[in-house]
Amino acid sequence: MVQPLISSRDLYAGYGKKMVLKKCSLTVEAGSLTGFCGPNGAGKSTFLKLCLGMLKPQGGSITVKGASPGQPGFREILLRIGYVPQNTQGGTLPTTVQEAVAMGRYGKVGLGRRLSPQDKALVEASMEAVGIRTLAKQQVQKLSGGQTQRVAIARALAMEPEILILDEPTSNLDEESRMELLRIIKSQQAYQGLTTVIVSHHQETLAVCGAIYRFTQGTAEKLTGYQEGLDD
Repeated sequence: MVQPLISSRDLYAGYGKKMVLKKCSLTVEAGSLTGFCGPNGAGKSTFLKLCLGMLKPQGGSITVKGASPGQPGFREILLRIGYVPQNTQGGTLPTTVQEAVAMGRYGKVGLGRRLSPQDKALVEASMEAVGIRTLAKQQVQKLSGGQTQRVAIARALAMEPEILILDEPTSNLDEESRMELLRIIKSQQAYQGLTTVIVSHHQETLAVCGAIYRFTQGTAEKLTGYQEGLDD
């Protein structure tokens, strides 16, 4: 039986006295491609914060690879989670694509330390995987939205993650860029057996997912098809 890498049961979480998640139960199985959808404020981002150790549960339970936020060893688990946030702009400092992707290695080797030949090979492989190797010397600030998203995904892949979390990866992209990005995400998930979670409002994005949970009023309902209940 496939074991879940992420699991919550009767989970309560929020900010101060305001509960955003209430009795939220779901599982993300190892090697799966799972989608989260639902209206703004329904708890999707709060759930991601719990997975990333940015928030602690106030009731019920949540585990990532068997450990809960705040428990001993959870920090090491975070090094196995690749996270791509909604805003992936390159910032204001001049940074090449290669430098940006290499940042994915520093969580393991330590900031300020030199990358080994093996680290550099992983950076090259990550750029190749998402089709940006030819852009290695270009500045991230000059790239298109779709290219910038690929850089963010390559940086996450360079971490050698077991779990990849993508928050609205196809928002603000044109159709061609969206379809290419989805192809990359699906191919990496299949090729590496990478447990992948996608948060999205787009039906075409959720259509590539094997399981979909719709967040609403603090709970998560597992849908039987990607078109069911997606119109907010």
